[in-house]
Amino acid sequence: MNLRNFSITLWILTTVFVLSCSEKEENFDGNGITQSSWSNGEVFTLSAGETHVVTFTASDSWTATTTSSALTALSVQSGIKGENRISITAQNSSTQEATITIRVNGYSLSSRFVIKLGTAATTSSDTGINKLMDEYLKEYYLWNKDYQLTTRDFSQAYDDFLENTLMSMTTNTLDKKAYIDGNGNTFYSLFSYIEKIDQSLKTSQIRSGIAKKKSYSYGFAKLLPVVSGSSNDVSFYVQAVYPESSASTAGLKRSMAITHVGGVKISRSNWSTYYYDLILPTSASTSQLTNSEGTIYTVSSAPTYTNPVILSKVIETDGKKIGYLVYSEFDAGFDQELFDAFKSFKDAEITDLILDLRYNSGGHVMSANLISTCIAGNAAKDKIFAQYRYNDDRMKALGGNYEADYFDYNGYSNLGGSLSAGFLNLTKIYCLTGGSTASSSELVINALRGIDVEVVLIGQTTLGKNVGMEGVDLPKQNPTHELYPITFQSYNAKKFGDFGNGFSPQYKVDEFDQNGDGYFDNLFDFCTDEEPLYAKAKSLITGKSVKTSASTTRSSASGHEKALSQPILKRIGMIK
Repeated sequence: MNLRNFSITLWILTTVFVLSCSEKEENFDGNGITQSSWSNGEVFTLSAGETHVVTFTASDSWTATTTSSALTALSVQSGIKGENRISITAQNSSTQEATITIRVNGYSLSSRFVIKLGTAATTSSDTGINKLMDEYLKEYYLWNKDYQLTTRDFSQAYDDFLENTLMSMTTNTLDKKAYIDGNGNTFYSLFSYIEKIDQSLKTSQIRSGIAKKKSYSYGFAKLLPVVSGSSNDVSFYVQAVYPESSASTAGLKRSMAITHVGGVKISRSNWSTYYYDLILPTSASTSQLTNSEGTIYTVSSAPTYTNPVILSKVIETDGKKIGYLVYSEFDAGFDQELFDAFKSFKDAEITDLILDLRYNSGGHVMSANLISTCIAGNAAKDKIFAQYRYNDDRMKALGGNYEADYFDYNGYSNLGGSLSAGFLNLTKIYCLTGGSTASSSELVINALRGIDVEVVLIGQTTLGKNVGMEGVDLPKQNPTHELYPITFQSYNAKKFGDFGNGFSPQYKVDEFDQNGDGYFDNLFDFCTDEEPLYAKAKSLITGKSVKTSASTTRSSASGHEKALSQPILKRIGMIK
């Protein structure tokens, strides 16, 4: 087979219709094509001499064009309204690829597919999932019209299909987040994602509402890699552990430094591998971890429920009752545990709240509504929690109006009752933030500010994710995959939603470098006066200065340690 010479011969097997001067001039939405045997942008790989047939129904007269210069006499073809059939044959030519575009008279969009010259097309095991994904994205993706214009190769692995297709777009900048790595290089990562369901982790736990999901976990909610400037040594500082997890039971706590995994010293060359394994294990296993003092801890990654309510506590000081909540993920499966924390705050009659979301990258919108409603209490009645803007097609169906989501004042569906037992009726809260604070965490900040609850931010600028997902099972019956594409942008009651660059704190505090000398300092336990973010919030509440960690950290000259950029491992979600 000579693959250097390639041509496309296009036969139209329908009655040729010549467009007249009376041709319709309407500009209808969509492409006017239904029941097509291809998905818009689909790629077909043919061998030289091989013929592919496509069928479709057109709403009006149509024309077909190709980008291949090999199509000479039949480079433009046309047809009539109704059922149509086109045969495309690949022949030898220097052209390796041709795009076939079909445009229906009077419609604003076209439909196209690609013919590639190659060996006989192979069918990927993921092709079926990719086509289901494609149908959902064409209808629900926030930039769906631009998505429909992409070239899509369904033979790719399912995750490559989503990544490559969405990354090829230029208008979906709220989905493609720019990051800077440790070397100052800019890279991009998608918020949209698809994941394969691990059938072994399906839960048998039954209760009303959203059920808890098991995952493989040693129990680390967050680890910080820190490198010694004088050697290749790297340590993992424990930032947070899930309660009742293997790590917690073994005695691992915040601020401890892990130096060895399985007896092997963590170094610049191997730290990323161990980091991934400890944060997101993919199977059940046991590992021995050694801390900086030589103590060995044995931990297991058996499937478990990871409770995101890391710490809930009431502190009485200087005539104030302060509620303190460390919450690591908006997981609606643990809404009861979250609500219990707010009920304990109300029972204690707290006067102030410190909401620690510095490690929380988001999750379920409904859990964000629970938190916001409990904080605002009676002030949330009949108020808009959030408003959502969808793609142009969906907004047209809504008459151009944003869809309103109200505070759950009258009842919370996931718990099947009122939230009044947790109403705090606060007009001001203190929120601890970091670079990982994102999505549903930012939604809480924005929603409360939308009804004039003052939210004082302490820490670092939040990530900046003002868009969210509506997930779907693929296929819907007996699902094997879950797809979470960006489908909406969120706004508060005042229609403010421009926080794609994050929320800046009123009080900037760096928990990793409290001295400001560029070197890593010790971490300190949550809810202690040495911990700088908590200390700042406490001083603002009481009006009294609090001893900060800066006075108790190690001298920078003693270790010259520096915190490394933390890899993006967990999904960043605003899911409804």
